Amino acid sequence: MKQNIIAILPAYNQEKNMAQIIEQVKKHVSQIIVVADGSIDKTAEVAAESGAIVPEHTLKRGKGNAVIRGIETSKSLNPDIIVLMDSDGQHNSEEIPKLLKPIIENEADMVLGSRLLGILKTSNINKIGNHLLNSLHFLLTFKWVTDAESGFRVFKAKKLYELNLIAPRYEIESDTLLEAIDKKLRIKEVPISIVKEEKGITLLDGLKIGKFIIAKRIKLFLK
Repeated sequence: MKQNIIAILPAYNQEKNMAQIIEQVKKHVSQIIVVADGSIDKTAEVAAESGAIVPEHTLKRGKGNAVIRGIETSKSLNPDIIVLMDSDGQHNSEEIPKLLKPIIENEADMVLGSRLLGILKTSNINKIGNHLLNSLHFLLTFKWVTDAESGFRVFKAKKLYELNLIAPRYEIESDTLLEAIDKKLRIKEVPISIVKEEKGITLLDGLKIGKFIIAKRIKLFLK
């Protein structure tokens, strides 16, 4: 039976990339949702013209809020599988089938695309920051993953809908992972290659993510 696969792409001022990315992604999914997070260019218009569903999202509220809005929008489409990926062109859409495979074969509930197992094009300082956040996740959950902050991931839709996601900004990757571990989802990593070099998050963003990880883990522990 053919799976209903929905891709959710949070986007901010990606007018130049949007049409090409949608064209590439739609080869592998049933429908695409683009949440244009307060974009001041024509991201939303280009996405809609290219065939994506574009929920109204006029204020810039951060990546996490955009992802959560996309997830809520997807529920009306009754998906079997949901793909989360960035819209800046760094993720290779041709690798979507590789991330889908463990879900389709019922080997996992959540699949992380790991840049560390594949090719990560970023600065050494960002690689160090990524490793520190991975280590923090491990210290708090005793679950080791090689790339906790990857934005390229796939879920069984019904399992994703069980997660209580609250992160407003870049903490959303940690939020989904912590919730998945707490809900005992089967998690698998597969290597991915980054198409273009990443700027990475700032030191301040990294500190905010670390603070969020600790606070969220405490909240889950005490519930």
